[in-house]
Amino acid sequence: ELQDGASTELASIRRELTISHDRLQQRMHALLRSRAIRGALQDHIITLRDGRYVVPVRSEARSLVPGVVHDTSASGATIYVEPLAVVDLGNRWRELQIQERHEVERILRELSEAVGEAEPELRDAVERLAHLDLAFAKGAFALELGATALAVPGTTQPGIVESPATWHLENARHPLLEGDVVPVTIEVGGDTLALLITGPNTGGKTVALKMAGLLCLMALAGLPIPADPGTRVPVYTSIFADIGDEQSIEQSLSTFSGHLTAIIDILERADSQSLVLLDELGAGTDPAEGASLAIAIVDRLVQAGVTLIATTHHSELKLYAHQTDAVQNASVEFDVETLSPTYRLTIGLPGQSNALAIAARLGMPGSIIAAATAGLSHAQRDLESVLGDLREQLQVAERRLEEATQARDAAVALRGDLEQQLAELASEGEQIREDARGRVREEVRELERLIERTRRNVETARMEQAVSDLERVQEAAEAIAPPPADPPADEAVVPAPTVSTLDVQPGSTVWLRGIATAGEALARPDSDGEFEVQFGALRTRVRLQQVVEVAPPGASPAARTSMPPVPLDVPDEIEVRGQTIDEALPTVEAYLDRAARAGRARVRLIHGKGTGRLRGAVRDLLAEHPLVESFETGSAQEGGEGVTIAHLAATH
Repeated sequence: ELQDGASTELASIRRELTISHDRLQQRMHALLRSRAIRGALQDHIITLRDGRYVVPVRSEARSLVPGVVHDTSASGATIYVEPLAVVDLGNRWRELQIQERHEVERILRELSEAVGEAEPELRDAVERLAHLDLAFAKGAFALELGATALAVPGTTQPGIVESPATWHLENARHPLLEGDVVPVTIEVGGDTLALLITGPNTGGKTVALKMAGLLCLMALAGLPIPADPGTRVPVYTSIFADIGDEQSIEQSLSTFSGHLTAIIDILERADSQSLVLLDELGAGTDPAEGASLAIAIVDRLVQAGVTLIATTHHSELKLYAHQTDAVQNASVEFDVETLSPTYRLTIGLPGQSNALAIAARLGMPGSIIAAATAGLSHAQRDLESVLGDLREQLQVAERRLEEATQARDAAVALRGDLEQQLAELASEGEQIREDARGRVREEVRELERLIERTRRNVETARMEQAVSDLERVQEAAEAIAPPPADPPADEAVVPAPTVSTLDVQPGSTVWLRGIATAGEALARPDSDGEFEVQFGALRTRVRLQQVVEVAPPGASPAARTSMPPVPLDVPDEIEVRGQTIDEALPTVEAYLDRAARAGRARVRLIHGKGTGRLRGAVRDLLAEHPLVESFETGSAQEGGEGVTIAHLAATH
């Protein structure tokens, strides 16, 4: 069906068609209600005949309902009449239906032509969808079976390899088995061309044989197979199998003849690119002759380079496999105590038939069992005994291997836990050491600041005491000395020596910050910027940062007898936000000098938050500055981390 919007014309026709149908329906219902024809109607209904709306009229009242007759009842008692009053409306409705059909046919024809033009693309899309559908089906199949997709040659670890090569199935499961399936590992090909599986009936030999062939075909068809990673399947050009009873009444073939016919065909066609699966090789005839024939068949296939897996009960084949390099024994296990197979396949060990043991467990009389045992040859009895001992030793070795594997896994897990704990302890110890080093560094910095403040306080007290003593000496000298005579008018006044900038030499006159009296430098500053100064009778050590100005040696202390004038317009804050560290630090240091001399005890340094580098540089400067007693981060109202409050030492 087409939607109304398939074309503008179709939408218009269908709108008119709806309107026309509604009008026709309304007119027909109005006629049913009219008294003129009500009595002539067989039933008060509206029905369709040949696509026209009609009313059922009694045949004897035909003249009362003028119109077009479209049908009659089987008995002739009812005539279906389209009243003349609705013929035009019915005609219009039919015309619109025909127009709709023509428009729909036109649209479908155009769509068909478009599909025909896009045939190559549509075919390609269908093929791609088929590939996608197959890929999703493989994925669903793999999830259901827990199967593994094998990689193709040319990849890092291919599962499909070129033949001839070793064929290895790792923990493979038959895809039709459900429940707790015992996995089987099979390896054949390469140096070992033939694998002979022996063991009791119902032990799983034939199932293993069928599973191997089925998984090989699935893998070569590109299907995931229920086997673990590590599985490798060669690309065989042909796979031959002789499994089951080939006896045929129609062809007059016995079981043995049927097997021989199939094996002859295999011998003629199989080569080094072939996989051959033979079930119950040499069975169905005399045991001695069957065993000899089976050995000859295996020899012929091995010489041709064929990959062979066969099942057998003949002890001669077990010995043959043991003595032939290219042939290997394998066996299925059977629990004699429970009379049930374990379905485990063991590579490298021939199996036991266990026929006498099974018969004894099932209740066979002991005398018969004893007679049967006596009938066995010494070699046969010895072989069965050796096989039993070997199987017991293998089971013990497997148990020990499993225990060793579990112990190794536990040791590896324990080692991992211990290594993780050691790493966590090392990390925790390093964090503790780092925290301790941080606390020690902070305490050392606090101690250094405390020592520096104490030293400055001591030096300030000593200098204040020295200045006080010097001032008393000067006052006493001035009290007894005569006033200086005015120089002659014609005598020239000798100007004061030029003052240099912090060029401290022995004999230089120095003025210190906060000390009104000049002193004499007794030595040059050492590597720490400290030197000795003589203030009258007092000798003390000062730092270069405390020096305000320096006069060269030989200049009279009278050349500068007071501190530089204290600026009167020093604000209580300075802003260096936006400046570089090299620009900001000299500005801050100069500001601290002026603020200290102006008597400011508390100043605000506005450096902003930013990355924190400028804040750190400013605070490092404050921590070493002799005029700063302490500093702290501004309050939230003052700017928080973007402002540092500095408390200055008092100067006199």
